[in-house]
Amino acid sequence: MRYTLLLLNMSNNWSQLSRAWVKDFSPSPATLTADSTSAIRQALQRTLPLLSEDPTSVPFVCRYRSDVINPLTTKQVHQLSDYIQKHDSLSTLRSKIIGHLQQSNIDNRSTISRVETSISKTELDDIYAPFKPPSKGSLEDRIQKDHPDLLVKVEELWANWGTSNADTNLLRRLKPMDKAVILLANRIAADVDVMDALMDYCNRQCRVKVKQASGDKQKKTKGKPSSSSFETYHDYSNKVTSLHDHQVLAIRRGVDQKQLKLTFDIDDSRVDRIIQQAAFSKKHNHQLYQDARKDAWTRLLRKRCTSRQWKEASKRAEERSIHVFCDNLHKALLAPPAAMKNQKALLALDPGFQAGIKCAILSDEGRVITMDTVKFMGNAKDGGKKKLISLLEKVKEVSGNSKILVVLGNGHGTREARQLLEEAASEGEVETELHLTSEAGASVWSVTEMANEEFPNDTAAAIASVSIGRRYLNPLNELVKIPPKSLGLGMYQHDLSEKVLDDKLSLTSIDAVAEVGVDVNSCSVTILGKVPSLTPKLCSKIMQSRPLKSRNDLLKISGFGPKTFQNCAAFVRVSGGNESLDATLVHPESYDLARWLLKKLHWKLSESSSIESISEEQRKEEWEVVAEKASGTFQVTPTRVMTVIDH
Repeated sequence: MRYTLLLLNMSNNWSQLSRAWVKDFSPSPATLTADSTSAIRQALQRTLPLLSEDPTSVPFVCRYRSDVINPLTTKQVHQLSDYIQKHDSLSTLRSKIIGHLQQSNIDNRSTISRVETSISKTELDDIYAPFKPPSKGSLEDRIQKDHPDLLVKVEELWANWGTSNADTNLLRRLKPMDKAVILLANRIAADVDVMDALMDYCNRQCRVKVKQASGDKQKKTKGKPSSSSFETYHDYSNKVTSLHDHQVLAIRRGVDQKQLKLTFDIDDSRVDRIIQQAAFSKKHNHQLYQDARKDAWTRLLRKRCTSRQWKEASKRAEERSIHVFCDNLHKALLAPPAAMKNQKALLALDPGFQAGIKCAILSDEGRVITMDTVKFMGNAKDGGKKKLISLLEKVKEVSGNSKILVVLGNGHGTREARQLLEEAASEGEVETELHLTSEAGASVWSVTEMANEEFPNDTAAAIASVSIGRRYLNPLNELVKIPPKSLGLGMYQHDLSEKVLDDKLSLTSIDAVAEVGVDVNSCSVTILGKVPSLTPKLCSKIMQSRPLKSRNDLLKISGFGPKTFQNCAAFVRVSGGNESLDATLVHPESYDLARWLLKKLHWKLSESSSIESISEEQRKEEWEVVAEKASGTFQVTPTRVMTVIDH
């Protein structure tokens, strides 16, 4: 019975959270409809229990529970996982606030609901403000000590502000008046309705004014960029809501480096009317109210509102910048591997000047055949050209192809290296096929412990060319070895939160690896570490247990529980074993369904062409009919059946 009640409470909680959060997951207001909002709310309610049970299961849920999350996207599921973690992190503060609200004599059901669903500590702090005791030594604390009865009278005035007679009688007893103004101002500033109204106004009307910082402040920024770097913002004004992300980040950087001075322009007279409307239901002309409203705004609320608005604008700019970074990383990781055709080797070049061009001949599998350095500056050009011709001939010999594949890093010195290559190919009468690839991060990888283990006798500068060649052959296998921030895929990364950026980029790498899966018996430990739910310790145990004969062998490894197996098994392929489905992306939980489908559709896993040759029209007609039959037989949704067919 207790378990049933617990499930019922949890179900009500999912429903409440999905109703409160749906606006953040809905499409733009222009395309918003009641049906789409309802569909998203129901999807949130279905997905919340899955992610609350295990936050690391996002890749598994996105791929193998698509019927549950539909119409949510992978990005939205990650967002929902973030919301759950933020919500859980505020549980202690939430319980404290609800306790205070329940003890008060006011009907706080709407406020309690807001507290129960909030993921913002700032919002909860606003609601908790009226119950928070004054800090020791603060202005309010000192007034309470000097005038212990005054706070009680101000609270009584606040509680009875709707009664004119009560107001008049209480006002006569408020002595000293200047201290009463401070206490009433504090009460106004702590009111959540006042704060909500002011933030709504600031979000619509507040403007930033940016000026060049004074000379004295600039002197303190020794070693920082000169003020000319921020010349665009030396006399700049705009609404906060109209600022582009790059402008927000640039202004923030200029302020942090004391090159710019930031102020906010707000209509104080309009603000006074907003406070009066939010705090009092009727107009109060008594001087006490006017002074309290003014003091609340100038002493407490102005800085709080503008600081919060700028903080939220900065946060939005950071989040969108990180999303761009993650999207670029996802595309780079999933770039298709090179089609080597009949070429069994390639020449990778890392351009340079005085240090020379670092060269590496790689096999089509990325194995290093030889490495060398070609120096070509000044009198060394002829000798360097001859050495390059020799390397080209060696590639031709290994490759067995008349056209030599050359991969050149696209960076400092690329033009000169390309020119030398063209001259060498012409003199050596060799036909080349040149491909440019990004060299970002190659030097970072070359100094890692992993690179040192593979090339203990070579310098870091010499082995950067290996990374350039391998990332052309297989971008995913090579780029996961390099810290994402070193790949040059985003802007303003040094203005972003390092921890948040690292976490988001790590999740992007995991999503990319999950999209294609890994061969557990041949992959590197680096790429194995990007498989969902696999910890470094588990990866080490898997490497020691290789070769695995089936996916079920994972369960024999100590520390591998059913939940970890569920989250990672389908992304780990085992080729050449007794179970042919282990080499696919079909999840083990659906093997019986997969065998039934193979038999029903007359497919053979060993003959992929039999599946790939089917037209889209045939797929739609035949597969949907089969999916309906399988759905009834195996008690799963047609969408999940289609997921098995696709994998």
